[in-house]
Amino acid sequence: MTNEEIAIGRFGRLCGLSVHTLRHYDDVGLLVPTRVDASTGYRYYSPGQLDRARQIRALRSTGLSVADTGLVLDQPERAEEVLAAHRSRLEREHSRTGASLRDAERFAADGVPDGAAPSAPRPVQIKLLVSDEDAAAAFYIDAFGFDYEVTQRTADEDFSGFMFGRYGEPDFFLVHLQTADYPGAAGPATIGLLVDDLDAAHRRALDAGAAVVLAPHESEGMPRASAVKDPDGNVVWLYQG
Repeated sequence: MTNEEIAIGRFGRLCGLSVHTLRHYDDVGLLVPTRVDASTGYRYYSPGQLDRARQIRALRSTGLSVADTGLVLDQPERAEEVLAAHRSRLEREHSRTGASLRDAERFAADGVPDGAAPSAPRPVQIKLLVSDEDAAAAFYIDAFGFDYEVTQRTADEDFSGFMFGRYGEPDFFLVHLQTADYPGAAGPATIGLLVDDLDAAHRRALDAGAAVVLAPHESEGMPRASAVKDPDGNVVWLYQG
């Protein structure tokens, strides 16, 4: 060992990484020692590698993967892109944790749903074909006061929709917006909504950009109703509640 070499144990103490971790980083090419003793397999590092080792420790402490840590350090032109994607993943994880916390609080206060299977199939979801999901969501929020919220969380992406009730409960129902590239996309569709004030709801939908299909009217054997068409051609029937 030369005066400029640092044995793996001392190097680990100086940079805050365990010997096991340093060996792993060598195996995957993230932090390769300057020399490996041919007879003992012992690894040696140079003082100049301490900065990289500490940067690796800092990046990995945020949960960044080994592969992405290598990209940030070895391809600095991609660092902003990689770290932005990592931040998005952390935000989604934070959102999932928050949702789990709210569920735990609700279960503590109201009890755990029994999860009993329904005695017969019943509708729980409809998907509306739209050309622009964000624009369509804005329309339904303005027209009907729906709440657009996350309905599915994954490691890479969150999916949102209009959720009524809670999953597993009798009143649960989902309205999802989907574009033509979504598998199985088809449309336009027709849905019906119960409203407290038919005339006011009809006017609000028109003000938000809907087109008239049928003005408020009486129909024998049915509640008073009207029908409008959203900007993507889906028909929404409004029924006096």
